[in-house]
Amino acid sequence: MGDRGADPRPGLQTNRTAALGRRRPSDSVNDPGPAQPTLSICVPTFNRPILVQEAIRSIVQSAPASNGEVEIIVSDNSPAISEEACRLALDAWGGRSLYIGNDRNIGMTANLNQCIARASGRHLIFVCDDDQLLPGAVPKILRAVATSRESDKVLLFGVEAVDEAGRVLRRHAFASEARLGPRDAVYRLLTGFGFVWFPGVVVGHDAYAAAGPFDAEIGNATDVEMWLRLLSRHGVRCLPDTISAYSVHPQSATQSMALDAEAIARTMTIFERARTTGVLPGRTIARSQARYFHQLIISAAYLHLRSGDVTGAREEMALFGLPSVRTLGPSLTWLPLRLVFAVLVRSPSGLVRPLMKALDRLDLVRRIRALQSLGRVRLA
Repeated sequence: MGDRGADPRPGLQTNRTAALGRRRPSDSVNDPGPAQPTLSICVPTFNRPILVQEAIRSIVQSAPASNGEVEIIVSDNSPAISEEACRLALDAWGGRSLYIGNDRNIGMTANLNQCIARASGRHLIFVCDDDQLLPGAVPKILRAVATSRESDKVLLFGVEAVDEAGRVLRRHAFASEARLGPRDAVYRLLTGFGFVWFPGVVVGHDAYAAAGPFDAEIGNATDVEMWLRLLSRHGVRCLPDTISAYSVHPQSATQSMALDAEAIARTMTIFERARTTGVLPGRTIARSQARYFHQLIISAAYLHLRSGDVTGAREEMALFGLPSVRTLGPSLTWLPLRLVFAVLVRSPSGLVRPLMKALDRLDLVRRIRALQSLGRVRLA
């Protein structure tokens, strides 16, 4: 997740002044008409001028600008670095747009909330600065919105995970359209990573307003906690179209965040809140929680091992010794890989790289993830 705010407005605003919010000297507005757009595409950014320019270009190439159905909102936490790149990319856009240059870095969570607060569309999608929309994505979103029921507050599309060179690492997609109620949707969310991705989820503005703002207390997993609130209220409509590319690279927030005891404690809060929703039985949440934290820790260790950082991987694996993690018990799905990694972090560093290459050839990580339906999700 890129560096993704003021709290969201309490409801939809339709007049021009309210829709665009209070203008500041650093704001730049292109407003071709007063009509409320169907879709706001929100681009929170920080310190990535090249990447954000490519993200905006992908939106412009994907979106029909002339009919007024789409607006682009850019909230920039580093205008001294990124403003020129953002403006150049927006110059090619003929529709409604708003560039917000924050006079200071307001942080990832506040940047997300600011996007919602300043957007005027009936539906919102986030395309963070290191993500992109695929060609033809916006028409697919608009068609899905047009055929939605009143209860379809959350629309979930397929996403490609790509590396820095744009190579597809894996696809998270749906074989067919399906509507999941709150119980099934929350279960899939909490069982492991890869069900809801920022550039693949379209949410009604009124649903965001009712749910409240992204919570900074959760830290880097603030998006997961928001999806919990939304899915526990509305469920989700899953669509088979793949609309976006989610970038996996060393500088992404997901890849670069420090997984430590504090991060574990913050993420535990998500499961505490899941219990208060009453959507899932406590025993189901407990099993999901064990799986989730096993995957979280093992994934962090995996990144260190692939780079040859055995010490870092050993520190990540030591998180299994935290009392809060120990009380979760084992996860049978992840136990084999946990045992393998426990051996690897105690191996001579010279052996780790060849052993990791062997694991990659065996595709062991993908096979284990497939057991949790974290590859191509098939729904009846």
